[in-house]
Amino acid sequence: MIPGVLTILLLTSQIEAVQCSLGVPVTIDYSIPEDFVAQPIKITDSFILLEQQGDSIKIVPMVLDTLVLPSIYAVSDALEREFPPPVLVVTRTMPDTTWSVPVFPSPLAHTIPPGLPQDYLQRHSFWEKWGRAPSNRWLLPVVLSLAVALALVLIWLNYRKRRMLPSTDHPYTHKESLSPLDEVRALLNSKAFVEGRWPEYYMNVDRLLRDTVAVRFGISSRAYTWFQIIRQVKEEKSGSKFTDDAAELSREIALQRYAAWGGSRERAKRFTSILLALREEWHRQ
Repeated sequence: MIPGVLTILLLTSQIEAVQCSLGVPVTIDYSIPEDFVAQPIKITDSFILLEQQGDSIKIVPMVLDTLVLPSIYAVSDALEREFPPPVLVVTRTMPDTTWSVPVFPSPLAHTIPPGLPQDYLQRHSFWEKWGRAPSNRWLLPVVLSLAVALALVLIWLNYRKRRMLPSTDHPYTHKESLSPLDEVRALLNSKAFVEGRWPEYYMNVDRLLRDTVAVRFGISSRAYTWFQIIRQVKEEKSGSKFTDDAAELSREIALQRYAAWGGSRERAKRFTSILLALREEWHRQ
């Protein structure tokens, strides 16, 4: 063994180990005699040198376990001597279970496509080929059309349903096929006449007489009372004669419908014959 190396090992074995922590600054003294001048220490990746004052250095350990520092050379006159470093035992500053991490993969696999970012984006700009978005102005007309069509269908179904319902107590079966005089005669065959329901019977008499007024004098509002109808009919040509002929019947209608006057089949037949005579003379334009 080379004598110089043996001397260094012997000196190193005599120096106590210095306890320090990873990443925490620590001061190391090489214990060089005063007649020697220490040279700058050689820096390695195992530590960070903060400062050096003669044979004393302040470093930050960057490795775990044992940190082997480089030796420091010192000169005295023409003599150069190598002074070995003390042994540094570097401990962890965190528990092993937290500090131990898996080895980072190398080389790192990535999925970034080659080329510039704008090239990558351009290849994925598929929407540009679609062109301008279609207009939605057609939506409102379509919705309105559907609403109108639905309303017409509902009206038609309601009308059809009403036509299919059986008549409860019409004095005649097909009004369109009866003449004005036959409509009056049909009253005597109604259930209201047979059962003596006189308010209902005179309601039909009232309706037919109002129809004659509408056809002959053009007064068609069903909201008018007979007092209002007579007052307007008198202003028409031949209106006074009609009001005189219909006065007794209009009075009977008011009594039967609004005062429940009561009656009999003979009384109803007499007023029905008056209605028949009025229609025969006045139910024409």
